[in-house]
Amino acid sequence: MKSTLRHSRSYPPFLRAVGLLLASGLSVSARAQTAVPPPPAPIQTEAPAAPPPPPLTETPPPAQPGPAPMPAAPPPVPPQPEPTVVAPAALPLSTDPIAGVSDGTMFLRSPDNMFVFFPNGRLQNDAYFFHTDIKSAPTNAFLIRRARLELTGWIANFAYFSLAGDFAAGPPATTGVAAVQTNLNTTDDFVAIAPWGTIAMLQFGQYDAPFTLENRTSDKYFDFMERSITVRAFGIPTNKENGLMVQGYNENRNFYYSWGLFDGDGQNYKNLDNKFDWMGRAWIAPLSFLGEGPLHDITVGGSFWTGDREGGKYQTLPLSNQSTQGGLTFLSFSPFTPAMGAAVPASVTSVQLRQVGRLYAAAGELSAPIAHKGGVRYEFVWKHSPLSEESVASSGAGTILGGANLKGYSMYGQAWYWLIGDDRIVGDQQGLEPFARFKKFGVKPPQHGLMVTGRIEYLNENLTEEADSAALMLGNKAVGRTKVMSYELGVNYWWSKRFRATFNYVYNHFDQGSDATAQIKAFASPSDQEFLLRLAIAL
Repeated sequence: MKSTLRHSRSYPPFLRAVGLLLASGLSVSARAQTAVPPPPAPIQTEAPAAPPPPPLTETPPPAQPGPAPMPAAPPPVPPQPEPTVVAPAALPLSTDPIAGVSDGTMFLRSPDNMFVFFPNGRLQNDAYFFHTDIKSAPTNAFLIRRARLELTGWIANFAYFSLAGDFAAGPPATTGVAAVQTNLNTTDDFVAIAPWGTIAMLQFGQYDAPFTLENRTSDKYFDFMERSITVRAFGIPTNKENGLMVQGYNENRNFYYSWGLFDGDGQNYKNLDNKFDWMGRAWIAPLSFLGEGPLHDITVGGSFWTGDREGGKYQTLPLSNQSTQGGLTFLSFSPFTPAMGAAVPASVTSVQLRQVGRLYAAAGELSAPIAHKGGVRYEFVWKHSPLSEESVASSGAGTILGGANLKGYSMYGQAWYWLIGDDRIVGDQQGLEPFARFKKFGVKPPQHGLMVTGRIEYLNENLTEEADSAALMLGNKAVGRTKVMSYELGVNYWWSKRFRATFNYVYNHFDQGSDATAQIKAFASPSDQEFLLRLAIAL
């Protein structure tokens, strides 16, 4: 008993109390089972001698502190540790740094990759030199062409975003129009949802419109300092549009598709009427189905674009002026003063061609890179844009005087070869503009690349007035045929894909035939030469 008590005192107070209560209960139960009262004696006439009753077990007094009868104590239980609260299982964390530069790309991320950010930007400093007798040619100059701060990233690998502003943006090109740009400095600003990876992505905001291969190639990486006349001047001068687009391609890049609904009024304009534009682009890489090889990335595709511009009570925009790569304007849609003797009231002092009616445009493309070292590319664009001759008030509002039509086509062919390195330094050459993704942290020495390229462009478009406009004899100098041949040579040196030095030589020839526009006939020379240089950083 002393041993039992000694062991019980070694327990914590709580366990000693529980042990005493259990021991007391067990003792009482045992006594109750052994102390059974005797049965009643039968009635007899003669009382025999009763046997002595069985001895009764003496009932002990209630348990008191101190020694008491107790059953054998259970084996001593070692002291138990305090209970431990188990936290929910956490997401696996990457051991890579949460910020830094991986494979040449800056990143900042949360440990579980729930949030991944890519701070980046671009700076393009240009030099322009002209050799021409055309008096309207731009002056020789140094120019900050683009200066952008950008931030892209992912939220839970589900939603992608792009925020970008350009501090080198110029004033709106539509002087004299009442509608002005709503956000002058915004560039690629959109949100995208990619629940199924790259196979189907929903993109909403402002970005490069899905019309032609070159228009969907970032200015960080296309081969010349500017897009071709075919795309930049004639095909889709607005470059960026506000709208909603679905696009996708598979991991092996066997195909690509895109289709979207857009305002149709260009970069940084909200919709000016109740009409929207439809655009789409798709291509297929037929030889990619055979597996990896030098011809894997050859693609054949096309684009379409249609949209109705509603005039009357709504404000419409003019087409953008068309110019060479160095900025020499050869077709202007700026307001003009009617000719003397024009059959319009004297109060009409300013007239402008503006968009009205349904636009139709289509494009075809062939891109044939070979073994990442060289290749050829060809694009063709056809377009019909209805226009209106409008009397422009001092407020910029227009009143339709008559109609006009701009119809034509343009094309370019290009060839290139990498003397040092290959096109994998640059990346996207298929007009995908893929979303940046965080890759496993790694460092490799920067690659050097030297590419030489040549391009020939041809533009043939005709602006005609309808009968009502022609009867007014407004003297519009844009009426007539515009033909331009452009020959270009480019040299690009890359030190990784982040630094680029570019030299372009451009020779432009303008057809001054009898059906040419008055604007081109006024040129003192049918040609100009441009020497262009760019140093650029693309983060």
